[in-house]
Amino acid sequence: MLKSLRIKFTAAFIAMVLVSMLVSGVYLISVLDTYFINNLGDKLLVEARLVKEMVISELDTPKPLSFVMEELAGRLGKITSTRITIVDAKGAVLGDSHESISQLENHLERPEIQQAMQEGIGFLERESTTLDTKMMYLALPVEKAGETQGFVRLALPITEITMALSRLWFMLFIALVLATGIAGILGYKLAQRLTRPIQEMTVSAQKIAAGDFGLCTYTVNQDEIGVLGQALNQMSQRLKETIDEVSAGKSKLESVLANMDSGVIFIRQDGTVDLINPAAQKILGIKTGITDDCQKVEIINNHQLRGLIDKALETQNTVKEDLFILSPQEKNAEANITPITGRDNSGLGAVVVLHDITEFRRLERMRADFIANVSHELKTPVTSLKGYAETLLDGALDDPATAREFIRIILTESERLRMLIKDLLDLSRIESARDQVRWRKIDIKVLLRSLEVKFKPQLETRQIELNYILPQKLPYAWGDYSMIEQVLVNLTDNAIKYSPTGGKVEIAVSDLAEGILIEVIDSGPGIPADDLARIFERFYRVDKGRGRKQGGTGLGLAITKHILEIHGTQIKAESTLGQGSRFYFVLGKTYS
Repeated sequence: MLKSLRIKFTAAFIAMVLVSMLVSGVYLISVLDTYFINNLGDKLLVEARLVKEMVISELDTPKPLSFVMEELAGRLGKITSTRITIVDAKGAVLGDSHESISQLENHLERPEIQQAMQEGIGFLERESTTLDTKMMYLALPVEKAGETQGFVRLALPITEITMALSRLWFMLFIALVLATGIAGILGYKLAQRLTRPIQEMTVSAQKIAAGDFGLCTYTVNQDEIGVLGQALNQMSQRLKETIDEVSAGKSKLESVLANMDSGVIFIRQDGTVDLINPAAQKILGIKTGITDDCQKVEIINNHQLRGLIDKALETQNTVKEDLFILSPQEKNAEANITPITGRDNSGLGAVVVLHDITEFRRLERMRADFIANVSHELKTPVTSLKGYAETLLDGALDDPATAREFIRIILTESERLRMLIKDLLDLSRIESARDQVRWRKIDIKVLLRSLEVKFKPQLETRQIELNYILPQKLPYAWGDYSMIEQVLVNLTDNAIKYSPTGGKVEIAVSDLAEGILIEVIDSGPGIPADDLARIFERFYRVDKGRGRKQGGTGLGLAITKHILEIHGTQIKAESTLGQGSRFYFVLGKTYS
């Protein structure tokens, strides 16, 4: 398909030139073909008449007629460069310039001989059965005393004419090719000059459509095309000013939406999602981008939110509600859906604003749990202190044994209260990062020996065996000595408390490629799988009553977790019910 006006014009120009040349060439070659054939026929006629006269002059020779005629045909054939055949009245060949007469059959039925008998001259173009080539034949009757004595026939190949015509056809083809090229160039130049203004205006229109308004159209001519170009220039300028204003506003809006922590979704009245910012994709867990005509049901994968959007679009009222998002992870979000109306109060769609309040809700729960736990943990010793003090004031002081027992209990509860307050302060200090880590080399063997001294009374009382599994050569650990000591103290204390009397506690140290692995293994009752993930939460106890009875505050593992996080590592736990528990972590190491 020729879609370009310039190409159409050029093709029409080329076609016109080719048709003209082709018609002229065919006519010229046809005329030349006729001319060559007629000229060759005239030549053969003149030569045939001369041969005829010479044959007549030899008819009365006393020599054998076939010998004379064969010699005459051969001699005249060389002179005229034609094939000469002499035939008697019955068609027998008396002589031939190219073939032996013994090889030639009777020629009386040859078309040219028959024509010569009937018309006095035979002229014909046909294929030679003897020479197997196309020849031109001319035959004349040989008459003497009014009787036909025989015939002379001259033949000349017309391959030269055919070759000449072939060369003419080839030259015509070359001429057509050259004419095509020249006509193409000239036609294209002419078409280019005529279509240049239209083409430039087309390019300008395409540039404008693509957002480029800097290209002016061709307006030199003062004709209708020039006026159209000027109008296009004016339209381009006005469009540029308008689109610049719109683009500036759009860029500001996109920048704001892209950097907002809140999710924003624009939805058309038919439910098609028109825009969704990265924050909304993150909140809703949308990984793919928006495609053309992508419906909200294919993008917004929250049934509750889809229902709220449908409600807002249907009622044209603002909807506000908290969402619970399950996928890809549990989240809490606040959704505000405001309908958008046009000038005629018709619904255009709605804007959805999502606030991720997961962390806010988590902190609220943590704060409520913390207050409740702290209140509960403080209530028990304070209530005990108050109760025993009131009992003493009510007269128990008069009984020395009872008073002594009550004072011992008051001392125990106050110590428990002191430990709780201390752990709370330690946890607060670690979480707020007020303490900077004092990095230094730590000799793990020295640290473990100090643990053995610290827990010796407790080990002897519970009859628990504390074993160390250490390699012969151990590099230094890298961290804060007092913090790592507190970690090991908390883990070892828990292992001793929860191991049965006569049980065993192991502390194993290994030198790994990634650091120093420290494991604390007890022989206690183990931790259920449901509780294992929560044991590092503040105040969480697997057995709450037993934990308080053994003097724990419920903060030791939480403190341990935060200390190791400050050191860039994590504590992990494994446990099997009835077989004990294993707590382990990896510290960085140094050799110098």
